[in-house]
Amino acid sequence: MLSPNPFDPTLCGEIPSAQNTILTFMLCVGTFLSYLPQHIKIIRHRTSEGISPYFILLGTTGAGSNITNMIILQFIVMQCCTVQTWGVCVASLLGIFQVGIQSTMFYITFVLFLAFFPEANKYEAVPAGDEAVANSESSPLLPAAAAAAVPDGAPKRLAMEWKAALWVATATAVHGTICIVMSALLVVFVGPYSAPTRTWASLLGLFSLCTTCMQFIPQIIKTWRSGQVGALSIPMMLMQTPGGFVFAYSIAIRPGVNWSSWISTFVAATLQGVLLTICLVFEERAKGARRLQSTGAAAVNNGENAAAGGEASGSVTGADNAAGSQ
Repeated sequence: MLSPNPFDPTLCGEIPSAQNTILTFMLCVGTFLSYLPQHIKIIRHRTSEGISPYFILLGTTGAGSNITNMIILQFIVMQCCTVQTWGVCVASLLGIFQVGIQSTMFYITFVLFLAFFPEANKYEAVPAGDEAVANSESSPLLPAAAAAAVPDGAPKRLAMEWKAALWVATATAVHGTICIVMSALLVVFVGPYSAPTRTWASLLGLFSLCTTCMQFIPQIIKTWRSGQVGALSIPMMLMQTPGGFVFAYSIAIRPGVNWSSWISTFVAATLQGVLLTICLVFEERAKGARRLQSTGAAAVNNGENAAAGGEASGSVTGADNAAGSQ
């Protein structure tokens, strides 16, 4: 068995600049605030309908791989805190905090996705002959409409979309366990600076890159097919899309970090921009439809009022004429 690599304090000479420290701190705060609109929208409307379970799966596994990659590659930064002042230590750890906040906030989104999964989309009716009833990516956005497909007391079973959500939860738990256990074994028994450990970190970075590249594809497809934004938060994407590019840059300039740590964030920002554009188009289209419907309803009401007024006027005129003839 290889012995762990000893810690060398002489490698702790590189200190983040004040400019980089301020930028990273602002990104930490911005990342935290940018996820709040998404969390608030799900909680306020009490539904996560419109969010793809595969988007959640790829996002959580990518986030878990990314933070593990960051911790391993910057393990020396954590060890250097034993020989540095408190201020220098915090400034050096901001890169890990930055990725950690992003990962944590996405995991919260994952929890809210499961907790507020539409009840009407969890089950589907089982008709005679065990014929499947469609309840998939194109399910109605209104829970009441979906609930009408399964009458009370009728035989039912788990819907495909809810099965996918449960599978996502299981896969996320398994992935997180593998990342933690494997990384801990390598750091403790092989050493944080050994070639196998660094290779493992790079593989996690590559995995994060792959999942991030695919992460927005199922969500883009689901949103495009439904034609509606659903539970997705446009304010969140408006903040995260430009912030993602700055986020990637701030990670890339951290000491001891290679391209595998920031490339996934850059790709995510690009694809999120595509999803944001689609959502903005659909939202504007929905607003136009609501305005047209409101205008039409107002016109109908005005027409009915005018007709009622005409009838009343005619009745009064007729009564006046009758009285005059008498």
